[in-house]
Amino acid sequence: MLQIFRDKAQSTFIQAIVLVIALVFVFWGVGANMMDSRESAIVVNGEDISYQEYQRAYDQLLSTYRQQFGGSVPEALLKSLGLSQQIQTQLIQQTLLRQGAQTMGLRVSGPEVQRDIQEMVQFQENGSFNMDKYKTTLQSNRLTPHKFEASMRYDTLSTKSVQAIGNFATIVTDAEINDLYQQSKESVTLNFTAIDPATFTKLVTVEDAALQTWYDKNKENYKTAPQIKLKFLSFPYDKDNADTKPTTFKVANAAYEGIISAGSLQEYAKQHPEAAILETAFFPRSNPPTNLDTDPSIQQTAFSLKAGELSSLLESPAGYSILFAESVKVPEIPELQVVKKEATANYKKAEAKILAKKKSEEILSSLQESGDFGELTKNNNLELKKATLSRSSFGNESNGFPSILLQNVFALSAAKAVPEEPAKVGELFYVYQFTERTLPDTGAITDEEKEQFKTQLTSNKQERLLIAWLRNQERSAEIFTSKNLD
Repeated sequence: MLQIFRDKAQSTFIQAIVLVIALVFVFWGVGANMMDSRESAIVVNGEDISYQEYQRAYDQLLSTYRQQFGGSVPEALLKSLGLSQQIQTQLIQQTLLRQGAQTMGLRVSGPEVQRDIQEMVQFQENGSFNMDKYKTTLQSNRLTPHKFEASMRYDTLSTKSVQAIGNFATIVTDAEINDLYQQSKESVTLNFTAIDPATFTKLVTVEDAALQTWYDKNKENYKTAPQIKLKFLSFPYDKDNADTKPTTFKVANAAYEGIISAGSLQEYAKQHPEAAILETAFFPRSNPPTNLDTDPSIQQTAFSLKAGELSSLLESPAGYSILFAESVKVPEIPELQVVKKEATANYKKAEAKILAKKKSEEILSSLQESGDFGELTKNNNLELKKATLSRSSFGNESNGFPSILLQNVFALSAAKAVPEEPAKVGELFYVYQFTERTLPDTGAITDEEKEQFKTQLTSNKQERLLIAWLRNQERSAEIFTSKNLD
């Protein structure tokens, strides 16, 4: 059973089961009890879903994404994820599942709820249910056992609804198993060639007018990075000796107060000639000077300063720093002549890609007109390769053919032996041609394989049936969604 969950982790059927389990903790998680709110974010067939329920689910999903991205999610990506719509869909579907269970006459008994709670690891101590931990956990989340067990009853109803719907899709025929077996074991042989734009670079001629036109379109790529020139004081301390930190702080803080009192770093330096004021040349963020603290927070502060601005007293794991921005160079786009060598090289690469694509299209067009692949590659100084590919494995027989194109290959046949257009993978263009398909003998299927394919087919059928059921319920349901939701 656990293996089925692993194999079908992306299945809508399995996700629906996981969803109704997860939402229990979304709704009663840290903070106030969701069920207390009388305001409705969503109403499904007269049943209210509060703003607090919605917000808690939203925050939980956002937290999950942040963990996946190491603590922060880029704003553009966050917007593209459509979190609000995801949560609305989940909450509506979970409610429809629960209402469906009630319509089907499904019930949840007290002993069932107790058993589910006792099996939850959040309430276990040394592998067994602990009543004191149960009560303490609920109390810390401002919940009573009665309210929590009521919410568990609702979610168990949703789970039963998913299982009941799935029970209508449990019949798998031998013909279906044999078809899936053949699909998984079939192999396709093909001829292919890879066209590298780098081999076309020497064919590119560079004319000044064309280079200037290209540079004008791409000049943003040559914008210089912001640079800063600093004067600063550094107060490192011994990380291995914690006793040095307080003393170092006193010295650094006294220097900072002295600068403020003097009115500027320059005046402070005149009054304290013994002060070791360090300087840098102009430098970009990507190449900090070796005498400056390399901690990211110090670098970030440095590039947030305006010319003539003094930082606060900054702390890092290495010590304390006081920064003064003597001068700042803002990003600028240089004239072509300044970056002509780099721009010319990039122009050649860009033009070489155009030539490589054009050549791959010419070869493919010839193949579509029944041209000979061997002659075409020979005449163009390309290497003709052969690969035998299967859905279940991708090993030595692939001969360097990209695995990302596997699905495209299996869509080909003797009647349609080549794709509509060349494929670009990385920097290379691929042209390929179907030559043969080999199907396995269905008599060779083992009992273990039959059971695996039966499980997979059953899960797929249950998933499709659940999706169809939910869509039908959504079409016929009365659903209100507040305009105040994000």
